[in-house]
Amino acid sequence: MTKPLNTQSEKRQLESLSSRFGVTQGSEVIFMKSSSDVGVIRNGGRNGARLAPQSLLSFFRKLAVDQTSPALSFQEVEVSSQDEELSDFKSAQEKESLRIQTIIKNHPSARMIHIGGGHDHIYPLLKSFSHEKKMIVLNLDAHADTRTDTEHNSGTPFRQFAQEYNGEFHLFQMGLHAFANSESTLSPLPRGKMHVLWRKDMLDQGRWEKFFQEMRALIDGDAVVIFSLDADALSGELVPGVSAVNGMGLKTDELLRAWEMYRELPLKHQPIMGIYELNPVHDTVSGMSMRFISNFIYISLRD
Repeated sequence: MTKPLNTQSEKRQLESLSSRFGVTQGSEVIFMKSSSDVGVIRNGGRNGARLAPQSLLSFFRKLAVDQTSPALSFQEVEVSSQDEELSDFKSAQEKESLRIQTIIKNHPSARMIHIGGGHDHIYPLLKSFSHEKKMIVLNLDAHADTRTDTEHNSGTPFRQFAQEYNGEFHLFQMGLHAFANSESTLSPLPRGKMHVLWRKDMLDQGRWEKFFQEMRALIDGDAVVIFSLDADALSGELVPGVSAVNGMGLKTDELLRAWEMYRELPLKHQPIMGIYELNPVHDTVSGMSMRFISNFIYISLRD
């Protein structure tokens, strides 16, 4: 006999994605949380991004389960430590990378969604794949995050990885603004190659096709291809709660199209998504930014 629901809140919980969380074995989607914004602060940014993983998932959990919802189970795991980063940033990045690597090894068929924190957290994610022969990143961003700073921070992760990685590395950047990137930032990577589709050129559909054709041509059985969304790539009217608000950012249809074109790539693995630089401290009272990104994650899981 089915136990009757005692409260309206229990009924709503069962009808929401919250009911799909808590699985420890066989989870089909794993949210890896990097709840630290030390890298953002080291880069001169606004603090608060450390609160993004939990804030975002609180909105995601409330989304409804219906007949067309993906029948998925979810697990969330913290992989970083604010205290470790404050004590020894480099060592903390190493520890985070090992945690991510262990999760990926133990869940080879699960979808991985990494939530920062600052964009510096993509470095431990990339480093966890250092044993692979080829790494390709599709990064949606206003900033290249290839600064030449000697002190690593949220603006340096891709150059930091390129300095250490021994395989073939390609960084495909979408949405960059010339006014948001210095000459030194855009200088060649020590290893690997950066490919750019500037924000100003994204109205030309032919440039999209050429950009993704170039990426597709590089993908083979050795390639790991990661989708990285720095939330300040998006228009500030859609996502005001970020580390650096973008007044001329990407629109909803552009984000969805970029994701769709990523999913059409011949990947050898499950999609790997990273979302960074959300900042609930600077969001609207209604949580507009968290709602927008949680809806995007929901849509991304339906393909």
